[in-house]
Amino acid sequence: MRCGDGVKKILVGYVSGVHGLRGDLKVKSHFSDSNKAFSIGNDIFLNDEVHKISNCKFYKGYYLITIDNLKDINLVEHYKGYDVYIDRNSLKLKPDEYILEDLIGLTILDNNKNRGVVKEILNNGVYNLLNVDYDKPYMIPLVDMYVKNVNIESGTIEVNDIEGLLL
Repeated sequence: MRCGDGVKKILVGYVSGVHGLRGDLKVKSHFSDSNKAFSIGNDIFLNDEVHKISNCKFYKGYYLITIDNLKDINLVEHYKGYDVYIDRNSLKLKPDEYILEDLIGLTILDNNKNRGVVKEILNNGVYNLLNVDYDKPYMIPLVDMYVKNVNIESGTIEVNDIEGLLL
């Protein structure tokens, strides 16, 4: 089965190998909401092919997933190296919710002045940081003290005075 139009695919990981003779796919993921993405019954895309997760567990830093009740290594080993995507709509987010991956590419506004574009999200172990591409790259902590409003529809993130962050 192939994915159709209207699907907004989000990269959530990649198949690094197969685990055991039963044919569990070994998926490495750095997605911000992996537990929602890798739930039994969810559809995933291996490149453009749609598959249903029939079993899933987290083991030694990887998600071990069974797809389409395929329980034989010979039926799934060709998926090694494939990217794993989900349909963003399957996350069932509320209208005011977003995932970190939604922030990439949004424009930073400080008092309605363009202060660059978010190029990636980093984590320093305490909180997430917006890595912003401007005249010089800089980072904004993703905390209420700096971030006033995130508007996915308009593609903007309103921030409080960030002059001190622009070195």
